[in-house]
Formats: sequence, C-alpha cells, structure tokens
Amino acid sequence: MQNTAETLRPKVVVVGGGIAGLASAFLIQRLSRERGVTPEITLLEAQDSTGGATRTELQDGFLCEWGPNGFLDNEPATLDLVNMLGLSERIVRASGFASKRYIYHHGKMREVPLSPRAFLGSDILPVGAKLRMALEPVIPAKRNGHDETVYDFARRRLGTDFADYMIDPMVSGIFAGNARELSLRAVFPKMVEMETQYGGLFRAMIAKKRDAKRTGQATGGPGGAAATLTTFKNGMGELTARLANELTGSIITHSSVRAVHPKGEAFEVVTQEKSYFADAVVLACPAYAAAEILNSVCSNAAAALRAIPYAPIDVVAHGHAVEDVGHELDGFGVLIPRGQDYRALGSLWCDAIFPNQAPTGSHLLRTMIGGAHDPGIVSLSDSEVEDIAATEHRRLFQVKAAPRFRKVIRHPKGIAQYTQGHLPRVAELELLEKQLPGLLLTGAGYRGVSVNGCAKDAFRVANSLLAHWRLA
Repeated sequence: MQNTAETLRPKVVVVGGGIAGLASAFLIQRLSRERGVTPEITLLEAQDSTGGATRTELQDGFLCEWGPNGFLDNEPATLDLVNMLGLSERIVRASGFASKRYIYHHGKMREVPLSPRAFLGSDILPVGAKLRMALEPVIPAKRNGHDETVYDFARRRLGTDFADYMIDPMVSGIFAGNARELSLRAVFPKMVEMETQYGGLFRAMIAKKRDAKRTGQATGGPGGAAATLTTFKNGMGELTARLANELTGSIITHSSVRAVHPKGEAFEVVTQEKSYFADAVVLACPAYAAAEILNSVCSNAAAALRAIPYAPIDVVAHGHAVEDVGHELDGFGVLIPRGQDYRALGSLWCDAIFPNQAPTGSHLLRTMIGGAHDPGIVSLSDSEVEDIAATEHRRLFQVKAAPRFRKVIRHPKGIAQYTQGHLPRVAELELLEKQLPGLLLTGAGYRGVSVNGCAKDAFRVANSLLAHWRLA
C-alpha cells in the first residue's frame, strides 16, 4: 500500500454496527474523502440490524428508546458529528421539567435541590448528614494518586448518608452500576481534577462560579460543564439510521466475527462464512466479543477485555392516560436507592422531558430494572420483569389502570462497568494498538458509556487511521 493520497485506497473492516461502529465508519469515510482518499469500508454486524442499543420504536404515538434517551450538548465531537450528518435542524432539547429530579427514600419521593445552599436547607437528608456535608471544604484532599471507588470518594468527602442516598442511585441511573465497585478516575475524572486542583468539590464549584461570572460563561457541577439533554424529533434512532444511510460501503448483518489475524501490515478478518482482508480493522463490538476475536493475537489484551464486566439492564416502557396516573410526573424522573423495597433503579418520565414522545393526554414511563446490584434479573421472563415494573408503578405513581402501550426491552449484557483497574486495562489495549498499527478498539466499553463518549472516540479512531496512512 503506497502512502500517497492519490493512490491510497485502503480497505477497512469495522466490526460492530452500534453507535460506535457506525460513527467510526462514517468519520473514516468522511475525513478520508476530505483528503482525496476513498476507503473501501465493510461494516460487519452480528445482529439482524444496525444501531445497537441506540434505537427508537414509534408505536401508537409513543416514542420508545431502546437505550440512551439523549445526549448532553456539551461535547463538541457529538455536535460536529450531528452537523456533518445534516441533523442539526432535527435536534430537540429537553423541556424545563428536565431540571426537576426526584430521589425516593424513607417512603417518599423527594425533589432534589439544585444548589448546595438549597440542598442543605431541604429535608432530603437528615440534619446530621447535612452537617457532615457542610464539612466538605475542610476535608483534606487526597494526594497519594491512588484510585478509589466512587462510593469511597463520596463517603470520604461528603459522608456515608450522601454516598448511600445520592451517589449510589445516581451511579445506578447512569451506569446501572455499583458505586462501591466503579473507579472514580474512570467514570468521574473531573471530580478527581476538582479535588486535586482546588482541594475539594465545594471550593472548586465556588471557583468555577467566580470564573463564570467574570467570563459570562455558564458553569456546571462536579460532572462537568453545564449542558442540556438533547435528542432528535424521532428519537435517538435518527442518529444511527442516518449514519448507516451515509455509508457508501457494505453493511453486512448476521455476520459474527470469530477472529482477526495480522498478515504482515494487513489483517484477515474471519467470520463464520468468509474472510475479509483489510488494511485496517476497527473493533467496535462489546469488550467480551473483542476478547474472543483477539484471543490468538494478544493474550494480555484479551485478558484485559474479559476483565471488563457488563451489567444487565431491562427497560419497561408503559404508556398511560394522564387521568390513570395519580402523580403529576412533572420532572425528569425518579432514582431509587437500594434498600428501599423497590427493585427498579428508577423511572424516566419521557413526555415531561420531551413532550413529543407521548400522545396528547398520555404519559410515558420508562423504568429500568437490573444493573450491577441486581444481576439475577436475567433469570426472569419478560412477563415477570413487566409485572415488577407495573407493581412498582402502582406504588410509586398511583397508576390505577393497565397501560395503553407496553414494551419490554432486555439487555442481558447492557452497560460496561468501569470497575477499579479499568484505566490500566484500557492502557493494555492502547499498547496493542501501537504494536499493531491499523488495529483499533472503540466503543462504550472503554472511554465513555454515553453517546458523547462514543462520538468522541470515533473521531480518535478516524484521526488515528489518517495518521497511520500519513494523511493527517
């Protein structure tokens, strides 16, 4: 293969047709063409369709997401991708209700205050817990550089009650994870930066607000910059559908990849039916699938991939008439800490967030069950999972009639868990990428489980290949 843009026509195989694989394939195609190169791209997907969990179903006026219900608009990579696809005019931003969120504990749904001062004045935690929180600015910063779990960080800086009733359900809601297992550096690196740079969270927030006032820019909380949840008029499935439509290469479904073999400076990709020869391979499949594919290539990388656990997550979507629901459902939704006699992790109130996602006069509940705290959910039938959700809807929201719309979506290996040791595992994969130029790994299992994480990493993949081909 010659290294000039005029003669280079690289063959690329992308394994996995979810958001990560589709975005990587599209960006490789788009950025290469901008440099006068037309790569031959083949995307192989094991399932019967592309999109992965980023898929939307529209039935009887109810818009049901299989996976993410949106993305935060503070990641330039995602906005660049949306613009490249011509989807900017399709964007829908969450309503004002999305800022109103609830936590359930001690037998009651409680609205989460939006500022530290309001939080300290609320009844969401007992007085002793709030006094412990107020001590956060005088808690010494951790300086030894060792990683810790999200739970340990929250307990150390803000107290046990805050860790139990606020942080753990938040982690369950975002990652379907267990805060006692997840690596702080892997999932909330900005919190590490805030403590390192400013000495604590409250000090960092005060400093950031001072800077924002001086510059006139908005500021966010410990998780990062201020952002608005965003989707598309017909749901997140618009994004993956447009990505697939924009690809000019081959998309082959029902094609399960079994192995990748280096062949000099190229690769052989082996499926159950045939082999493909490629100048570059992008593994955008889940980590456990990539582990089997690379087993004969690098045992260390395969072991690192196998060590990334996945939590099951089931989604139960129920549509109800407004008059059949006793609660106003006037917010983003509710998170439920463990130990509250509920199996659900929480429920999103979809029509309050995005009013077009349910017919007029209807509510759409999207309730998540399972996660790292409840792996046994995989042993239940679809009807058993739905019955759990329906029972808890009656208790939580005073639902008094059968749903008009119902959908059960099950992800037995749903969300990658960035447990302690995750960053060294990713480093092992990066070492393999350096040893085998042209082989790249991407997806929600490595550098971010969100749509934003996948979009940002897709740009890394495309730019890495351009550099490899000396086109950057």
